[in-house]
Amino acid sequence: MSCEHSPAASKSKKPPQQQVHNFWDKYITKSPGKVTTIFPPSLYSSLLPRPSTLSKNDTSTSPITTNFGASYAAAADACRAKIARIVRDCHRTNSKFTDPDFDLKGNQWDCLLGLNWRSPPTKGNPAAVEDALGTLERMQVFDGTDCLQLTVPMLRKIMGKRVLDEEQEGDNDEDYDPEPKAVHRVGWIFEDPKFEVDGFSSSDIMQGSNSLDCWWLSAVATICHRRELMDKICVARDEECGVYGFVFYRDGEWVYTVVDDHLCLTNGDYEGGGHDPSNAIVKKWRRDKQTGSQALYFAACREENETWLPLLEKAYAKAHGDYHAIWGGWVGEGVEDLTGGVNSELALEDVLFKEKLWKELVNENGNFVFGLDILDRNGSDKNGLANAHAYSLLAAREEEGEDGKTVRLVKIRNPWGARGGDGMGEWTGPWSDGSKEWTPYWLTKLDYRFEDDGVFWMSYNDMLHTFTNLYRTRLFDDEWAVAQEWTNVNVAWVSGYLQRKFVIEVKTATTAVFVLQQLDTRYFNGLEGEYSFLLHFILQKQGAEPGDYLCRVRPQAENFFRANRSINCEIDLEPGIYEVLPKITAERDTSKPPVEAIVKASARRRPEKLRQVGLSFDLAHAKAFKQEEEKKGNSSDGWETEQEDEEAEKASVTEAGEDTPGGSDEAQAATAGREEIQQGGQRGQENDNDEDEDEEEDDEDQLPLWNAVAVVGLRVYSRDPELVIKLTSPGNDEEAASVVQGT
Repeated sequence: MSCEHSPAASKSKKPPQQQVHNFWDKYITKSPGKVTTIFPPSLYSSLLPRPSTLSKNDTSTSPITTNFGASYAAAADACRAKIARIVRDCHRTNSKFTDPDFDLKGNQWDCLLGLNWRSPPTKGNPAAVEDALGTLERMQVFDGTDCLQLTVPMLRKIMGKRVLDEEQEGDNDEDYDPEPKAVHRVGWIFEDPKFEVDGFSSSDIMQGSNSLDCWWLSAVATICHRRELMDKICVARDEECGVYGFVFYRDGEWVYTVVDDHLCLTNGDYEGGGHDPSNAIVKKWRRDKQTGSQALYFAACREENETWLPLLEKAYAKAHGDYHAIWGGWVGEGVEDLTGGVNSELALEDVLFKEKLWKELVNENGNFVFGLDILDRNGSDKNGLANAHAYSLLAAREEEGEDGKTVRLVKIRNPWGARGGDGMGEWTGPWSDGSKEWTPYWLTKLDYRFEDDGVFWMSYNDMLHTFTNLYRTRLFDDEWAVAQEWTNVNVAWVSGYLQRKFVIEVKTATTAVFVLQQLDTRYFNGLEGEYSFLLHFILQKQGAEPGDYLCRVRPQAENFFRANRSINCEIDLEPGIYEVLPKITAERDTSKPPVEAIVKASARRRPEKLRQVGLSFDLAHAKAFKQEEEKKGNSSDGWETEQEDEEAEKASVTEAGEDTPGGSDEAQAATAGREEIQQGGQRGQENDNDEDEDEEEDDEDQLPLWNAVAVVGLRVYSRDPELVIKLTSPGNDEEAASVVQGT
């Protein structure tokens, strides 16, 4: 037998452990970071600076606790002031208002389509195959191999799940292809337009012909029967000038949006020929095809001359960039955006105390609003109710029947309004329209009549067994204060609770709502990047024993396709100091292009759209990066020199978890372990030849480096106006060890 080593054995000189550490060194970037601004400061240099809300002499970096009602009032007042300026200018020019930032008439496609929209791929072409394989890979069909082994039924089940997820989340851009045929003003479309007729009502709501925002319409239906909530959204308007102002809640702040009264129509203007001296054919076409609510392409009010809903929908689309951005979502998120409340999702099969939930649904104090959805993975419809669809819970009533027995009923609405062509859309079980339960006694007692309007009643128990999830949104008023702090987090490939934590000082006994949130990527859709994040956190008393927490909050759904914009915990607290320990897990979607690739392509292909979305991106990320950039001592033009940039990158590697916000315990341990083993490995491998080093460099160029960075914030609502939030990192090894044990 020959004693010579094989070529493969002679080439592999490094010990197995060293090879593993070398792999991770190449897989995980040594300088984690992300795109924080789309545009360089030089592009802003000739523009007027934004007025600062703080005095130049104010060097405080602690977040300020603000009154929830006062912060809303500031946004509403700013909106009214802008409307007044626009009206004054309209009178001066004798011209109705046209919104230059969201011009459906002059720049329709940027108002309709997102930055990352692309035409549907032709069936069978390479792009379609690549997209299909990417979907299968994300669904983990390959199970870590390059071989695809599955049966047709298995594939159908997997793809059915994928479609169900996408109907809610809306990440399949190719399926969105709006085709409104005309754009006209409210005064042109409606014979006698009125912003509202007999107030706001869920019965007003009709979903558009190609509108994929049923989740948002359900959110509107959930609150629109409460006049005080709707009046806080629609704050100012001048119907004569065609200008409307709305206020929404976004990333912990009230923002206002102003729109004109141009709306999209399903049918285009008459283009037929023939002799028509009296213009009768054109008038008939306009009357039949382009007049009233039924002519609108997107959402509309049931009353033919009512306009509040399509204008509110347009403002919400503008606030998020375009109509495409509001395709797919979750009822609770919509209610949060409209009210400034905090939403919690509850799987109805997990309800522990049905009596406790019922008391909340009755909602005597008006502190909550509720929504529902059905997500049946088997894909079946339930007694007339559509699957993968959102609904509004309008009321909960416990009433006594003619026989003296009490009955618990809930009133629900489908945002479709009328039933679909297949008869689907309303409940067909007990207490449905026309069912035997509806005696004259009950019709009178609940003041109900049968209509094809999407509204129906059902028993409380049937609701629990028919719907999948309940969305409960806690509302706030002027008695509540809010404080928040934002940071950026380098998310390790392995997950754990972060050493950097939020410290909260409570000075007055209070009910508090803790919300750990990430940026709402919907309003800079297309620039969100390759990574999705799931949030977790622990709330504990400072100095508590490991594991002795007050709240441990997990994602509402352990699924990156589901709603995970924020998670929250509501609890009664005594005065004292508390800690919130975040934990963030990440998933990478390699089918999505990185931000820098989108910027390069869009600057040439859709520069106007990039300007709009890029500004939103920059403003959003300024929440977390502004203070950190100021601490670095940047040059006068706002840019770091190359040397400063390299030093910052080195610091982020050697001081992970200290100067680098959010460095996780696992990341620090892995870094320390790698350094120790690498030093030993280097001493033991001094005789390695150059061929191995060249091979490693080639492999490094081919590996997609893990570089997940999340922007997260903690928002705390309380009745303590002096509550304070601070970001801290462990001061010594002992403190760091206690954080590790707390995981």
